[in-house]
Amino acid sequence: MIRLDERLGAIAEMVTGCIGEGEARAADIGCDHGYLTAYLLEACPRLTMQASDVSAPSLEKARKLMAQRGLTDRVTLTVADGLDALDGRMDAVVIAGMGAQTIVQIVRAGREKLRGAKLIVQANVDLPLLRTELAHLGFTVERECYTQAGGRQYVTMQACEAEAKALAPREALLGTAVSGVKDDAQRAYYSWQRGVRVRELERIAGRKTNKAMERLAQCLNEMIWIGEAIGMKACTVRDIETLVGGIAPFELAEEWDNVGLLVGWPEKTADRVLVALDVTPAVIDEAKSLGAQLILTHHPVMFSARKRMTSADHEGRMLLDMAQAGISLIAAHTNLDAAPGGVNDTLMTLMGAKNVRGEGFIRVGDLPEGTTLGSLRTRAQQKLGGVVRAYGGAETPVHVLGCCSGAGSGEIAAAKALGADCFITGEVKHDRALTAMDMGVCLLEAGHYETENPVCEVLASALQNAADALKYRVTVFCSKVHPFE
Repeated sequence: MIRLDERLGAIAEMVTGCIGEGEARAADIGCDHGYLTAYLLEACPRLTMQASDVSAPSLEKARKLMAQRGLTDRVTLTVADGLDALDGRMDAVVIAGMGAQTIVQIVRAGREKLRGAKLIVQANVDLPLLRTELAHLGFTVERECYTQAGGRQYVTMQACEAEAKALAPREALLGTAVSGVKDDAQRAYYSWQRGVRVRELERIAGRKTNKAMERLAQCLNEMIWIGEAIGMKACTVRDIETLVGGIAPFELAEEWDNVGLLVGWPEKTADRVLVALDVTPAVIDEAKSLGAQLILTHHPVMFSARKRMTSADHEGRMLLDMAQAGISLIAAHTNLDAAPGGVNDTLMTLMGAKNVRGEGFIRVGDLPEGTTLGSLRTRAQQKLGGVVRAYGGAETPVHVLGCCSGAGSGEIAAAKALGADCFITGEVKHDRALTAMDMGVCLLEAGHYETENPVCEVLASALQNAADALKYRVTVFCSKVHPFE
């Protein structure tokens, strides 16, 4: 028999399930090359079919296929638009490989010809629209099958005649998964759909047009519905703080530091988190646009005690803004600097260092043979962005790179003791640069923001993975805002 891919195989399985083993009639609308039609005829010896396509060349391919396989006497092939070719009652009608709007137009135009038939549809896009319009036209979707083929996701629907009705947005989005997913294939599909909406949110966040704001609100609702359907559970600000502590243990923080939950409500639900290097007015606006209830930053606020919180100063205005918006704030500062896989390990990975070792804020790692200060500076500019200042000759050979991100120039001597002959950090004071040169250590000054910001993507990914492992209904975003632009 003809071999079908997973997409066409799902359709074939539905058709054979509808028609049984007796005599039956089915139609393949938009049959293209005719593979599905030929497969069904060979699989069901008592089946006859009508197959049509708007393209004469495509239909000619189907005609040749039927002749090659000896099926010509059981199929009628017609160049036709939509359901025009149907000439009697059908047990099953397939409309697949088209957009939802096209399928709806075909069904609406030929509604009377579908009396008594099972309708099997497979749209490329706009499934909520397809479900909604089928319900309006008097069909109810009684079964859905989820498959992957050619790197794409497909949903095949089997519908039967019913009373016309209006679907709620949640029903239109989830279909038969409205009461929860039933199998792994369905769960994989809706997990993918959730990811699609995350990427859409990232793309439209911050846009102030009415259309963008409307779609953003719709996306937020859809993500909640999908999360509920795939069995994800609600998460609190305190839960997120616990997860962050598992990634970068708070006990690693320096005594003078200010980490953990700094602003907000521990028991409040948090299903969207924005990760940023700093909390700034622009980051707060970004969180609002995403509907995020929590911001997670590397740099904390309230380093020194505050006796009042007013709009008279920059930090006070931000704290009031977050409180009014119901946004909590967690900071992971020196604990993230020191943690395995944290700020400094991320920097060493980007710089291409191997066999990385060290503890606390200091890391050292081996560089490939033949590395020079000039080539390392070029790599830093490519990987970190910004302008990188080098202290030392461009042709100076370097073998072991040390690092302490941000304002880390005070750690040069400690890195030297671990074998570093080059040191990268964010900021270098003039006297420390002179001392480093005297010690035989060349330097790269790559910017405080530039050496630390890469960890935000790493932290966001780690937090998302930790939340997913516990089936928390949380989406973690990484800020797109630059603090100095």
